[in-house]
Amino acid sequence: MKPPAWRQDRALYPHSVRVQTRYHDEDRLGHVNNIAVAAYYDEARSQLMRRTFELTKGLTGVRIVTADVRVSYMGEVFHPGDVEVASGILRIGNSSWEIGQTMFQNDRCVGVCSTVLVQASAAGAGAIVPELRAALEQLLIVAPSPNPTRPPASPAPD
Repeated sequence: MKPPAWRQDRALYPHSVRVQTRYHDEDRLGHVNNIAVAAYYDEARSQLMRRTFELTKGLTGVRIVTADVRVSYMGEVFHPGDVEVASGILRIGNSSWEIGQTMFQNDRCVGVCSTVLVQASAAGAGAIVPELRAALEQLLIVAPSPNPTRPPASPAPD
């Protein structure tokens, strides 16, 4: 399923990193294989979470697990060359949050990724601690409203 167009807008994402493609990620057809592309998202996600914990000013002891990862491949990635992965927070729930990412190569969007992370303990999922929630809120992606020029719908008649 093709993601909404706004997910491909680099300017909406508050965090961005460059990841160098690697020779051993190249397949016989001359492009980077899908498993390597997923690893590039993982590297950028790791850097985003490091930034998130920097914003908490010293929060430790929080256990985070990955609950879901979905990648939409929209174009081929080639080696040699860097990719840029733009990242931010799409949604914050009670015990989980969703990271949205978009990958570009040569200013062309080549894919998007969504990952759900959960704050967990030995007993299972737990509420996101306030310091972490505040940091995640600083990295929110503000999606455009679906129909900015359309007036709100009138209530249905009874």
